[in-house]
Amino acid sequence: MGQDTPAKNGRAAPTVAGKTLAETLNEAIAAHRAGRLSDAERIYQAILGVKPDHFDSLHMLGVVHLQKGRYAEARRLIESALKLDNRSADAHSHHGNALSALGMHGHALASYDRALALKHDHVNALANRGLALVRLGKYKEALASCEAALAIAPKLAEALSTRAIALNHLGELERALASCDLAISIRPEFAEALSNRGVILNDLQRPEDALASCDQAITVNPRYAEAHFNRATALQNLQRHDEALRSFDQALALDPSLAEAHGAEFVAGRVLFARMRCCDWRNHDEDLARLIADVRAGKASALPLPFLALSSSAEDELRCAQIWVREKLASRARPWTGRLDFAPGERLRVAFVTANFRDHPTLHLSLEFWERIDRRRLEMYAYSLRPDDDNPFQRRARQAFEHFADVSQESVSAIAQRIREDRIGILIDRNGYTLNAREGIFPLRPAPIQVNCIGFPGSMGASWYDYIFTDRYTVPEHLQRFYSERPLYMPHMAFPSDTTRLPPGPAPSREACGLPTQGFVFCCFNNAYKILPEVFAIWMRLLSKLPQSVLWLLETSAEAKANLRREAAIAGIDPQRLLFAPRVGVSKHVARNAAADLFLDTYPYGAHTTANDALLAGLPVLTRVRETLASRIAGSQLQAIGLPELITQSAADYEALGLKLATEPQLLKGYRERLAANRHSYPLFDMARYARDFEDAMLSVWEEYRARAD
Repeated sequence: MGQDTPAKNGRAAPTVAGKTLAETLNEAIAAHRAGRLSDAERIYQAILGVKPDHFDSLHMLGVVHLQKGRYAEARRLIESALKLDNRSADAHSHHGNALSALGMHGHALASYDRALALKHDHVNALANRGLALVRLGKYKEALASCEAALAIAPKLAEALSTRAIALNHLGELERALASCDLAISIRPEFAEALSNRGVILNDLQRPEDALASCDQAITVNPRYAEAHFNRATALQNLQRHDEALRSFDQALALDPSLAEAHGAEFVAGRVLFARMRCCDWRNHDEDLARLIADVRAGKASALPLPFLALSSSAEDELRCAQIWVREKLASRARPWTGRLDFAPGERLRVAFVTANFRDHPTLHLSLEFWERIDRRRLEMYAYSLRPDDDNPFQRRARQAFEHFADVSQESVSAIAQRIREDRIGILIDRNGYTLNAREGIFPLRPAPIQVNCIGFPGSMGASWYDYIFTDRYTVPEHLQRFYSERPLYMPHMAFPSDTTRLPPGPAPSREACGLPTQGFVFCCFNNAYKILPEVFAIWMRLLSKLPQSVLWLLETSAEAKANLRREAAIAGIDPQRLLFAPRVGVSKHVARNAAADLFLDTYPYGAHTTANDALLAGLPVLTRVRETLASRIAGSQLQAIGLPELITQSAADYEALGLKLATEPQLLKGYRERLAANRHSYPLFDMARYARDFEDAMLSVWEEYRARAD
């Protein structure tokens, strides 16, 4: 603390209510330490009333304002104190706290550095400096700052909690959880640490535990907006999207500035995706326009996967991915170093990395292809990011790969090191920016060739992916400029097809599927978030022109079902003409496609596995392609089965052809017959050919790499 100015020229020193300033300041400090902030505030103000340039009162009144959430006033007061005396490490540290609370993390960092220049072991400055570095995305530096604080004060809960955040961003999830747990053991009612623990548990694929931890944080501090936000994320991971929306709304009501604080995980983008999952189209056009404008301005507003369902621009999708990389991953990037060679007679080692060795669409497509790989040509590895639960899909995958490793409990760095030690030549990412991915593996460059393949249907926007696995229809040459990766073209189509998932025997009847025996059945089994207002309006117009027709959709949630039926009623369609298919096993689901008359694709995010399901069952698919990869995969499959006439380029053509097919039975019958005839002669379902094409592609890019290395 500073000292009172002594009396000069014989004048009495100023007093407050008959007490000296030193006595009054001690009274204020005592109230402050006892947590009586209003009493402390009143006394500090009284001192400033008689001595406006009293350093300690300006400084500590600023701290009171900081503790009461009045961040701008806290900053003003502490800056006034520092103009009087800039030699106080505590004041610089508190100034940093005020700036950080205002979102000015770079300026806060400078204040913490000034505090540490004055007092190198200022533990709070070190800990809070770590938090500012986390906010700036400098996770390694943040970790170092927290470690320095903990070397001085091993039980400083704030530093332990911030260290956990840094470790989580660096992919060290188990260490992050341990650090958070230690913070909570020291301070059981530490809301911030409980909320951070929820984030880590989400990343560890433990959403139920994450939800419980966030609920604990909210019990401790019901007004902690961040905990409500993290709770919403856990609910999204649990597919409880209506509840997630309520938690998002509560988070924003408590702290409208939360969106800016989250950077790449911008709240508005998450809220929009939760609404899409529920087919809740409130303010959809305005939200979409704002999101696209943010992406074009370089703002971290959109999550990459949901953005694919909203964007018709491959350039915008590339921007969105590049922003994600900049905000979350760029600091982890490492170049490939060294050289990898395979001896004569030694096979090229190719590995798939995914969290989806489970009942998942991408696995449904892949099993037969993996089983058909010629082990004389490639040595195949699999790294599973999901805990082994011995599900039937995983059991079959284990048999398909020569080497199958459950790495779900290993850190990102440990997984990368394992891949290096396994001498993998080509590493294939089957997750991308999707749920349960471990994005931090690939920036560490564990393999000389890394491929973005199928899991994320767009560019990853990252320098550490050499190729995107695709075909010339899905990524035509004139659109290559919108991909950071080089296209690795399969000769016919990029998507494999597991033909064994179609059960033998006749297709189920309409009655067995809960469908009317008469009338036209339009069908779309795409996820609800792909259904957007424009395409739904076309579907309603088709129903209005065919009074006996129905629309058969996949039942994803009660909220989506209710909202779609409400939208149908608004369009003048009886809501009961929207029928919803319950979720069933893969074989039953594929087989029931045959009971419909025409599959109507969505756009801009079209059918991928669901298009393959329909075509395998003999159901024609009508699609509309745009320039984005996600919109062109159904078209690629139609090309590969010899039905390019079912690909349309505009909304008007899509609607017109849908009506034509529904009103000209012989035309539709002809397409259905062609689909059945082409089943055994076109490449779409020829997995022996696909496996050879894949092997050739892997060996070709490896030879090209070797030639460059030489």
